[in-house]
Amino acid sequence: MKRAISNEAKADKKQKILFAALDEFFENGFAATKMSNIAQNAQVSKGTLYLYFPSKESLFEGLVEIIALPKIQQIEQLFSTKVTVEEALKGLFSVLPLIIRQSQLPKLIKIMISDAFVFPNVVSFYRKNIINRGITALTQLIQQGIKSGEVKTVDAESCARLIIAPALLSIIWTVVFESQSQPTLDIPALFKQHQEILLSALLTQRSNHDL
Repeated sequence: MKRAISNEAKADKKQKILFAALDEFFENGFAATKMSNIAQNAQVSKGTLYLYFPSKESLFEGLVEIIALPKIQQIEQLFSTKVTVEEALKGLFSVLPLIIRQSQLPKLIKIMISDAFVFPNVVSFYRKNIINRGITALTQLIQQGIKSGEVKTVDAESCARLIIAPALLSIIWTVVFESQSQPTLDIPALFKQHQEILLSALLTQRSNHDL
């Protein structure tokens, strides 16, 4: 029983450190942030911080694992439960606005973009574990649709990149261009329009519900 409480306390402390790192990276940039600042924000000693995370790169990887990875898993699960490509894409376009507005993913993307050239390993880690995984899932979905006759013959991988393009636009807009003096981007409306244009161009036949 004592060990279980200890493990829970360790998990809580690890999460506290990670979100302190997220705040520091977002406010000051990945390159400029010092481990001592993260320790102070998390209210732990530097020794404790290094015990959990030996470097800023390992902190970023930890953030990817708790923020971005569950979203990819959520999307993969969504695809596995849908019978048609149309259903899967409609599900995706309903989920993405919530992910962008209600999660810390936009902050994570901004951190990565800001210092991409300084810390290429950070970008490579995100690309390998998140972007490539998402592109693969979408590419396979489109290929299945082509094989079944639901989707027109297209370059599946290029189509997959086109499908997620508004997500990247929305994230960049949210963390770079939005302010209290400017109107916010209507992300659900953007994805609804994207859905209509994409499905009309991609599917061999729309469902009766859309006709």
